Amino acid sequence: MKLNFYQKLTALFLIFFIGIGVTGFLAFRSNIAFDKNAKWVEHTQQVLNESEKIFSLLQKITNNERGYVITADSGFLQPLISARERIFLQIGTLKALTTDNPLQQARIDSINFYAQKRIELSATVIQAMDNKNNVAAGHIVVGPEEKMLNEKVRSFITTIQDEENNLLKQRKSTSQMRMEAINRFLYGLFASLLILLTLSYFGFWHNRVKQIALEKDARNANHFLNTILENIPNMIFVKDAKDLKFVRFNRAGEKLLGRMRDEMIGKSDFDFFPKEQADAFIAKDKEVLVKGEVVDIPEEPIKTSRGDKWLHTKKIAIIDETGSPQYLLGISEDITSSRLQLTEIKQLNAELERTVNQLMAANKEMEAFTYSVSHDLRAPLRIIDGFGEILLKDYGDAFDEEGKNTLAVIMSNAKHMGQLIDDLLNLSRLGRAQLVMKRVDMREVVDDVIHAINMLEPQGARAEFRLQALRPCVCDVALMRQVWINLISNAIKYSRKKDHPIIDIGCETQNGQIVYYVKDNGVGFDMKYYNKLFGVFQRLHKISEFEGTGVGLALVHRILSKHNGKIWAEAVENEGATFYFTIPN
Repeated sequence: MKLNFYQKLTALFLIFFIGIGVTGFLAFRSNIAFDKNAKWVEHTQQVLNESEKIFSLLQKITNNERGYVITADSGFLQPLISARERIFLQIGTLKALTTDNPLQQARIDSINFYAQKRIELSATVIQAMDNKNNVAAGHIVVGPEEKMLNEKVRSFITTIQDEENNLLKQRKSTSQMRMEAINRFLYGLFASLLILLTLSYFGFWHNRVKQIALEKDARNANHFLNTILENIPNMIFVKDAKDLKFVRFNRAGEKLLGRMRDEMIGKSDFDFFPKEQADAFIAKDKEVLVKGEVVDIPEEPIKTSRGDKWLHTKKIAIIDETGSPQYLLGISEDITSSRLQLTEIKQLNAELERTVNQLMAANKEMEAFTYSVSHDLRAPLRIIDGFGEILLKDYGDAFDEEGKNTLAVIMSNAKHMGQLIDDLLNLSRLGRAQLVMKRVDMREVVDDVIHAINMLEPQGARAEFRLQALRPCVCDVALMRQVWINLISNAIKYSRKKDHPIIDIGCETQNGQIVYYVKDNGVGFDMKYYNKLFGVFQRLHKISEFEGTGVGLALVHRILSKHNGKIWAEAVENEGATFYFTIPN
């Protein structure tokens, strides 16, 4: 039986889709194997990275240990202790990654054994330094045992990495072979598609029925475009490029000008607009036809039967296949109302600018006043405090106990007044400070703050800090450090009367926002006074119980407000308080 063209074409389509199915199935199988192999490649890379971290930590232990022995600087101890704690966690991570390889597991056990010996040797060095036996510590550091332990760990790490590198080469080779196979399948599919499209083109070229359908589609498309033009809310007009007479006009244009399109078609601007205005329109039209590109007229006045209007018009030449302009297309938007609004906005902006200038002048006056107050108050306060110290030092024996106490109260209040002035100045400067925003590691900032507080405030060392994971955020690091200093210092201060102060620091997610918190088990406060909590000089406890100026939380509130964030608190008397704050992403 002889097949006609369309039957052959149908058969070809059937063969093509069967081929697609087979190719897709094979490609699917190949992709599964490729993904599996890719995961093994990634796994191998992880093993290499984790093993290198172990040696890096061992090297860090050695370097800090030697630095401590050579300089006796205790600053080397913290990174040394940190590295000692992390190395076994890193070994555990590496072992978890190689559970499928007994040989690698045995090597990791050996690394763990020698690392333990190395840590014990490091502890001996630190003990010797603590006992002021620097010579013994130095002999251990340069001795053969330390070198042997380091070389043992490095040897096993090198062996592990060599084996993983061999596995990595094998897996990459397998992955490359899979990829080449997939590419061959895709090339075959592309060739089949190209053949099919070529045959389809010639088949439809010979089909007259298709030509008729295309002509019908063209008519439908023309109707569709006409419908769009008629329903666009902006005025659209088309002029003949030769004499610039209207050949097309839409419904929005009729409404805008107050004229029917039948009045417009075949006529020019001179038939409807004053001569001066018509000359301007025609000149712009000719400019568009010469340039051959879009001309944007942001504002142009026009007189219509419905009054004066303002239009935003864009015009472009419509060219034929030879590049010669045949028509001019114009699209005009009525901006009369928006222009009136713009005028009102300009007036409001001018008024706002005057207000801003007044505020700037007031701010300058306030800065001058603040400087004057701080300067004028500091001098007498320093004199009071200084002469008080002189009296206690030189004439202390002449005072009885009550006199000494009275003088101490005077000096204490002078210092307190000085601190109040400093806090007020800091609060004032904050309003003028420019934020320097960058991504900040909040955990690193908190660690630094706790370390600094413990160095300056002995009672801080009594507190048990429970630090949770802290997500980073974008903020001004200097101001954010001040937030943490004030909140953590308050937590230490108000929980110091507890036998076992506990301070929790962490973050959580609420309604899609990161919420940081500082929680203590201190004296807390009565929530009915909450509205005073963040005010300047507002204190919820007596100054005889807890020192302070009442500005710290106001400063925190101002900093977070400057970041468009917020702060709030929850507390129970004698049970503790929790302060929460957020910073928008």
